[in-house]
Amino acid sequence: GKSTAVPQFLGRRGYTNQGSIACTQPRRIAASSLSRWVADLHGSELGQMVGYSVRFDHQTSDATRIKYMTDGMLLHEATFDCRLSSYAVIVLDEVHERTLASDVLLGLLRSTLRQRLDLKLVIMSATLEVAKFRAFFACEHIVVPGRTYPVKVEYAPAPVTDYVE
Repeated sequence: GKSTAVPQFLGRRGYTNQGSIACTQPRRIAASSLSRWVADLHGSELGQMVGYSVRFDHQTSDATRIKYMTDGMLLHEATFDCRLSSYAVIVLDEVHERTLASDVLLGLLRSTLRQRLDLKLVIMSATLEVAKFRAFFACEHIVVPGRTYPVKVEYAPAPVTDYVE
């Protein structure tokens, strides 16, 4: 729920008045499906208030205020605008799934935050080594406790050859 709730919360708190909210995802399918879900929740057409940008595919417009994208797409945008000036908030989601693009973004954003005091950065993860990120960004953190549900693993008594039957 954090991937959909946090960008919407930031939008409702007025952060989209100063610019857009970027929410990065490590995978293309997550970026596009989350944007569709949030657009539906808002009752808006995809690409209007909520959109997405992945390699070779995007659904955005000048009206887009929440943009889901891959880490690589935000890094690509930074090659043209290192200050990422169109964004008021950047949400890096699932940062525990470290990639080359996300690691480069973290370094770039640390530098950008020193130049842009108005830019807000939210780093989210279900399983994060908090101490490393606190030291790297010299910042505080918020812990949002979640609910855990019991999981029961069951195995088929014998291998199934045809799952469709």
